Amino acid sequence: MFKISSLFKFLTGCFLFFFVFTSCKEEEKPLSVAEMQINSLQNDHDKWYRYHKTNIDLSSDFLPLGETGDTIGKKAFLEAIITGEFMVFARKPEGDREKYQLIRLREDADDGISYNIAADTYTEYRYLQMEGKTFPEFHFKDLNGRSFSSDELRGKTLVVKTWFIKCKPCIDEMPQLNELVKEYSDREDVVFLSLSDDPEEELEEFLSKTEFRYEVIPNSQPFTKDSLGLTMYPTHLIVDGEGKIRKVAHSAPKMIAFLRKFL
Repeated sequence: MFKISSLFKFLTGCFLFFFVFTSCKEEEKPLSVAEMQINSLQNDHDKWYRYHKTNIDLSSDFLPLGETGDTIGKKAFLEAIITGEFMVFARKPEGDREKYQLIRLREDADDGISYNIAADTYTEYRYLQMEGKTFPEFHFKDLNGRSFSSDELRGKTLVVKTWFIKCKPCIDEMPQLNELVKEYSDREDVVFLSLSDDPEEELEEFLSKTEFRYEVIPNSQPFTKDSLGLTMYPTHLIVDGEGKIRKVAHSAPKMIAFLRKFL
């Protein structure tokens, strides 16, 4: 009798343990496809880098989301990334507007992700800080001796490019920029200026072989670096008729997309 009772209690205990264990297992929420992708990206810097460069454009007019999915300001979004504590994940777009969410990096995430995403974001954050500020006063003279000043161009949209001859990306985008100038050739209220670091003689020799339809200002490095605080080339700026900087972008396509919407 004692043996049967003990066996019964043992079997009952096993059943209860199995029931509780399996119940707990069933209550665990399975990871979504997005969650599995996020985990995978955090484990591999190269995989994250390819994803970030292919899917994330921090210079675009995206909808920024915080950790919990709430909408936050773009400035706060970029400031969070610069800390190196977050990565960015693309959610389903809202209409034609991209939607990006902050994802906190795990403690065991690849160390390279934190460093690189912070460094990659700093330029966009710097550009964002410039937007809305007044473009510095200037008085330029181009290669043809024509003068351009802040006062003379008041009321006109100013499209500015910073560059130098040995900057390959600066040169590669010139055909696209030439087409842009041609597109707005009938708009007297749009002026295209390029600020080059190079001296007049070198520019004249270069432009004798390479077409560039912007007005070219030589020896512009002091203005570009000291007045604008720019060190990355090329950089494009769009200045409105009141002298306010409306857009700063590193690449021609991003600048052109904004210009077409702006005008």
